[in-house]
Amino acid sequence: MRAARGLAIAAVVAGVLIPATAAGADGGAYVELQRTHYLPGQTAVGETYISVPRTDQDQLDRGPFYAYVVPKGSSVSEGKPIPDDVIRVGTFSIERTKGTSFELRVSFTVPDVPGDEYTIALCNDPCTVAGFREPISGFLSVVHTAREGALLTERSRLKGQIYGLRRDLRKAEREKTDIQIRLDAAEMERSRLTGDIVALRSALAAANARPTRPDASRPIIETWPAVLLAVLMFAAAIVIRRRTVVPIVVRDPIKELVADADVAER
Repeated sequence: MRAARGLAIAAVVAGVLIPATAAGADGGAYVELQRTHYLPGQTAVGETYISVPRTDQDQLDRGPFYAYVVPKGSSVSEGKPIPDDVIRVGTFSIERTKGTSFELRVSFTVPDVPGDEYTIALCNDPCTVAGFREPISGFLSVVHTAREGALLTERSRLKGQIYGLRRDLRKAEREKTDIQIRLDAAEMERSRLTGDIVALRSALAAANARPTRPDASRPIIETWPAVLLAVLMFAAAIVIRRRTVVPIVVRDPIKELVADADVAER
């Protein structure tokens, strides 16, 4: 569906009303008019673009293809007669743009019909081709005073605002739900951590209250270290003793007598 090139409200109105009339496997081709509302007798110009595979382009030769103004409750369908309340208003021109792409244009005088919303349909006569691979339709709003058109435009604008607000509200509700889920998860984690803290404090208090005394069944020093220490202490005692004992001197009486005789002779 092509974006509206006129007023933004035209896109809003088209988005609300066209899906009911331009549904199809390929989404449908929308006949875009240059205005939002028309008074009877005014000239409406519409255009749309289609893509037709080369194998189906023979359908383009089954024209001419007419534009019909279809009131609510009626429809134009392939293989069925055109209803009596449907008004033929113009003929589509078809121009190839490139390859398999074509531009369809139509210009017509708005008929004198009650103010209402109408569908623009395409078909040949008898109606055997109502679209080329996809349905072709448009939207026509007929009013009888400029004031009526302005009020309809304002109503459409307000509808668009309401739609946008509802969309924002749904988005906010989804975000609120997500936040609440995260808050609940955080609360559960906080509760778990609080329980862990209480358990750790209880264990710490119990450890501080328990008396500390050595185990009587366990020696202060292990066996092999004790033996090694004893050997080292014994060796150290021997060394110390050797260094501190004063040597005993035994006098030789013969040497002393000889020394004394030598002294006397002198």
